[in-house]
Amino acid sequence: MSIYAISDIHGCYDMFLEMLDKIQFDETRDTLYILGDIMDRGPKVPEMVRWVWKHESEHVIMLKGNHEDMFASYPDPDYYTFYFSQFSATELNRLLTWIPKLPLYKEVTVGGIDYVLVHAGITEEILKTGKDPDEFCIWARNEFYFGDGIPGKTIVFGHTPMMSRIIDEEITVHIWKPKGKNLIGIDTGAVFAKKFGGKLSCLRLDDQKEFYVYAK
Repeated sequence: MSIYAISDIHGCYDMFLEMLDKIQFDETRDTLYILGDIMDRGPKVPEMVRWVWKHESEHVIMLKGNHEDMFASYPDPDYYTFYFSQFSATELNRLLTWIPKLPLYKEVTVGGIDYVLVHAGITEEILKTGKDPDEFCIWARNEFYFGDGIPGKTIVFGHTPMMSRIIDEEITVHIWKPKGKNLIGIDTGAVFAKKFGGKLSCLRLDDQKEFYVYAK
């Protein structure tokens, strides 16, 4: 039994399926946390959403990302032309009721490490109150990276592709584990694979082993 975290798939459905094969994911025994942003940008968003709907359970847990939230907050058919042509009316209605109910974060202890899993970032106050009025969990960037983190917690997040420049540090396209901070950034820009050298990454929480899938 293993516990995995993956984020920012952005419709890269084929890469996602390849990752499941690579980690030999068994949904009867293993657990997969998807840290938001399965929607937008990529080629197979409907397939990705339908996979999550089909497999969502105590072993497949989806968190809310900013791209899911944007669609639910502003489902304009003129802007989201692709979605309104590829999803049925029933599926669109399901999206609009499903997304607001997605959790913003999850806490899990694996191998003696207390993890907080979230799309973009989190603060100790949010963890204490369970409230996020400023949408920090789905939009945070530098204010989170520059922050002090949460004592005793290791925060695993996505949102910012790791080929970006963070805190004046050039990040190679790998999972980011900054020295002196209990942060692990796992968005390695899957949807930008062909243009910027990104790839899809997955982290096994049991031993923090990293897995990568490259664009074909």
